[in-house]
Amino acid sequence: MPDVRPDAQPSTPVVVRLFRDALHEYGRHIENVPPPGRGGPVGRLSNAAWTAAHGAATLDKWVNAYCAAAERDPWCADFEAQPHSAPVAFLDAQAAFERVRARAEDYVVNLAEGDLARVAPVRPDSFLEGQRVGHLLIRAVAHLFAHAGELSVTSSLLRRADLGLPGALPGAYGAPLGPAEAGDAGLPILARFVLDAREAFLVVAEGVPVPAQRGAFDRLNSGGWIVAHIAEQEDQYWSVHAQLLEADPWLAEAHVRFGDPASQPPYPEALAALRAALARGTPYLESLTAERLAEVVRRSRIPERGDQRVQDLLLLQGTHLYALAGELAAISSLAGGEDPDLPRTMAHTIAWTGGAGA
Repeated sequence: MPDVRPDAQPSTPVVVRLFRDALHEYGRHIENVPPPGRGGPVGRLSNAAWTAAHGAATLDKWVNAYCAAAERDPWCADFEAQPHSAPVAFLDAQAAFERVRARAEDYVVNLAEGDLARVAPVRPDSFLEGQRVGHLLIRAVAHLFAHAGELSVTSSLLRRADLGLPGALPGAYGAPLGPAEAGDAGLPILARFVLDAREAFLVVAEGVPVPAQRGAFDRLNSGGWIVAHIAEQEDQYWSVHAQLLEADPWLAEAHVRFGDPASQPPYPEALAALRAALARGTPYLESLTAERLAEVVRRSRIPERGDQRVQDLLLLQGTHLYALAGELAAISSLAGGEDPDLPRTMAHTIAWTGGAGA
């Protein structure tokens, strides 16, 4: 491993910084699963050992094989060849993740902005053929945060303290801005990431069964609270502060801000507020350019964070959306809901061709 973390260097791309934060957060959430959750499944949730192994194997495939053109980790390749019902030892899965993580860290340490736009040498039988390194790294970030959210539900059900997602993002949050290249390079990749995350969260929110909407499970947030909380952040970030619009009146009285106690807002109202917040914020997000990532939009409710730039909010909200989509999907699964297959297509990020705002 290198002696110096790449996210300590000003030139390190923010996508690489975010990817490393995702690796850290996923490792934390694997470690946080208590012993009772490391064996068989909890309710209808996937076995935590299987989830840890799936995260490791997918990371190994997308980053170490597809981006770095390296050989697969044998344990991960064998895991993927087994049926979903095959037993997995938790410690083996955890060890596999740490091996794969170390190889991924070695790969990204020397990546520069221009490397993110390179087409990855993906095997021709993959649906990701022709995609760029930047997309695959962002896709790995989304996948890791979604499954960290799932693992957090397992841990919470077994009375472990909530670690908080997406975490502090110490590598990416507050990072220097990347070079803003001349010419029209299209929408920055972080804005695309957030647009994809919003669409994925909405798909999950629209499929939540009624028991999960109302908070049927002890120690877990109600679906209504999760959806209203995300809607409130969307409304505050992209409408109230970014566009200087009035706050949504229902959300202003819902008491679902960061730090508010858990509650059970009516789900139909929460979902309607989410749809409205997404609609109001979309034009702003679609208008962003690399130059605008430096604009200060608001002051954080967490005092030590201080002023927040557009880039900071994109990082926080994209990862938060995928993490809570994973949590909401897990809670839905406990009530009989279908697997939404996160992170889903990520069509906005797939369309990124590199350049400014990488």
